[in-house]
Amino acid sequence: MVVESENLQVFYKKGKVKAVKGLSFKVKEGEVFIFIGPDGAGKSSTLKAVCGVVNYAKGKLKVLGKDPKKEKEFNKIREKISFMPQGLGRNLYKKLSVEENIDFFASLYGVEGEEKERRKELLLKATGLWEFKERQAGKLSGGMMQKLGMCCALIHKPKLLVLDEPTTGVDPLSRRELWKLIYGYVKEGITVMVATSYLDEAERGSRVLLMKGGRELAQGTPEEVAKTKKPVLIIEGEDYLKAYEKLWEVSNTVRIRGEKVRVVEEKDKVEKALSGLNVEIKEVEPEIEDLFIEKVGLKKVEISESFKPKTEVPQDAVVVEKVVKAFGSFKAVKGVSFKVKRGEIFGVLGPNGAGKTTLIKTILGLYEPTKGKVVVAGKTDRNEIKEIIGYMSQKFSLYEDLTVKENLLLWGSLYGVPLKEIKEKVKETAPTLGLEEYEGKLVKELPLGIKQRVSLLSALLHSPAILFLDEPTSGVDPAEREVFWQVIRELSRKFGTTVITTTHYLDEAEYCDRLLLMNRGEVIALGKPQELKEKVKEEVGKAYLMYTPYPFEAVEKLKKEGITAFIYGSKVKLFLKEGKVEEALKKADIKEFKVREGEITMEDVFIYEVEKSSRNS
Repeated sequence: MVVESENLQVFYKKGKVKAVKGLSFKVKEGEVFIFIGPDGAGKSSTLKAVCGVVNYAKGKLKVLGKDPKKEKEFNKIREKISFMPQGLGRNLYKKLSVEENIDFFASLYGVEGEEKERRKELLLKATGLWEFKERQAGKLSGGMMQKLGMCCALIHKPKLLVLDEPTTGVDPLSRRELWKLIYGYVKEGITVMVATSYLDEAERGSRVLLMKGGRELAQGTPEEVAKTKKPVLIIEGEDYLKAYEKLWEVSNTVRIRGEKVRVVEEKDKVEKALSGLNVEIKEVEPEIEDLFIEKVGLKKVEISESFKPKTEVPQDAVVVEKVVKAFGSFKAVKGVSFKVKRGEIFGVLGPNGAGKTTLIKTILGLYEPTKGKVVVAGKTDRNEIKEIIGYMSQKFSLYEDLTVKENLLLWGSLYGVPLKEIKEKVKETAPTLGLEEYEGKLVKELPLGIKQRVSLLSALLHSPAILFLDEPTSGVDPAEREVFWQVIRELSRKFGTTVITTTHYLDEAEYCDRLLLMNRGEVIALGKPQELKEKVKEEVGKAYLMYTPYPFEAVEKLKKEGITAFIYGSKVKLFLKEGKVEEALKKADIKEFKVREGEITMEDVFIYEVEKSSRNS
């Protein structure tokens, strides 16, 4: 075993804060072992204990046969461990170039000469940083800085690679590239431990430990961890919204996914509850999110009439016509046009550097377009626009040293809402959003999910007609995310509030009515999530998941046959436009395999469209 843990406990502040509360796990050589869960679950503390960065309080821990608490003994094997802590990408040497940063870390690890140059080139090309190697680190985007941090952690060849949130803030295409890089190291015999808050990344591990509140919720292979006690059902059809409302009477695991409802419940119970409705009910394979929701349950949220927008907006709530935004000779947005309907939930997606943030800031009135026109709620004057929009930034624009109530009173006042009205809104909304017990607490002491809810409420106090959300649910658990999106759906469906959101969490893209996908400042796809999936299916074929003892070799063989394929955890995901999949696999000389039909995900759509646009540009 590379790592063995028994009843591991990690405390802070002299035992007052218990971050890890009795974790037991074993990591075998050559595994990709994933710790998964929301912020505050204890993932980072576990990895820091493994690397000897923090001392564990109780339990037993062995790493490469050594106890991290025994410093002299552990120092002998430190060079065999490479640790990329959370946020390393943002703590690089900003005035050094990309290449100089990697050279510095290489010197720390004693990697020199031709070997250093070979590894550096491999890492820079794999992460897409090769063309930026002379750029100062401080001038990189957040996602690119994260990739540089990973290059620095990987420049030497350790026995154990420990990565804490390596893909946070990284777009889906870069995420897949980073995972390809990780699998390449695994192929060479390296053991990898990864912490992530993206539940969909659990599929990429050989073993998974699902955490919440410092404890284990489940552990095993991705398939074992995803097993729920009750079946997972999809309900679709004309009456799916009525079905959603009815199912809350019999289950607390009800979620909307596009134009479908997903629930973890006995089928006969669901059939009885939905009797007479025009819907189809079918059972599907469970996912880790289903298990999480089954264990913690959900609460139904309803928003009061006080949040109904005070401003009437036209049917075309936002109109963007041939907008160009240039900074000197650089065009961040290149002639973008689209319309957002009143009451629509509109998602803006794209890789790091695609121009999403610049576009949103131009619509908000923070930037003046270089060319083109932006009309928001029928208005073009930036000062008038600001009065009818709400904005929730990625970093939660709250004052850390003020209490929740003080923040809400301050933000409401800044929006011009009378003090009495703010207090009434907070009083009636706090219980719905689960904020009642936190009103007197300082923001810096709040869990991330609660901070997110406070930030959302701050942006809603003046009842905006149009709401902008920038990466609103990054790092929160599925239950927290569901509360958030219930609020958004209520605002949209009940009051006609228009919502424009950016996200890197592509499961969340399914919550949007329509999606705009950007790359290099241009629109490359626009439509409903299902329409975009169907388009990819027509162009590249059906998706399949293949289980084989030799996934790396299988991918190479499939590519030689012209079949799109990539490593997906311990499996291979491939796309086939025509013919029988079994025959195609045999033709590629893959002898041992099991295959089943998969599904085209929004990640597949994102990567396909971005890569196609890059090839055509």
